[in-house]
Amino acid sequence: MYKFRTMHVLQAEKRLVTSVDDPRIFSFGSLIRKAKVDELPQLLNVLKGDMSIVGPRPEDPVIVERYYTEGQLRTLEVLPGLTSPGSLYYYTSGESLLTGDNTDEKYIEAVMPMKLAIDLYYTKNTSLMYDLQIMLRTAYVIVAKLAGRNDFKEIWECSKIRFEKK
Repeated sequence: MYKFRTMHVLQAEKRLVTSVDDPRIFSFGSLIRKAKVDELPQLLNVLKGDMSIVGPRPEDPVIVERYYTEGQLRTLEVLPGLTSPGSLYYYTSGESLLTGDNTDEKYIEAVMPMKLAIDLYYTKNTSLMYDLQIMLRTAYVIVAKLAGRNDFKEIWECSKIRFEKK
């Protein structure tokens, strides 16, 4: 998967998850990440057929190997995408939980289960209209974040997931 580099090459500590105000990110890298410009090279992956526009975002292989349940592994049965409802959840709600120390643990325990549940919901309900909606929502969220907005309502898939669990 291609990306523009936004972090220092030599890192003192190895974390699996990037936290809010992560010291490994260089200053211009923060802007690139906020605008999601670092993801643009992945369009080459889409053209090559390795990725799609919409689909579950690729995860660090170490996280997949150590922490995914058998059910969560189903997200790997479809092409990964540039955006997904799970990544919208992460970008609007989950990312803000990753502050301070132990960000890997916070991600594994508090963010990843909902993110993957949402992406599993997507894989079961995929359609052209749903994909178009996700692309529009993604564009809106990126523009809103660039404009300084950080207070997003929980994405509607969260309530669907909670309803299905009951």
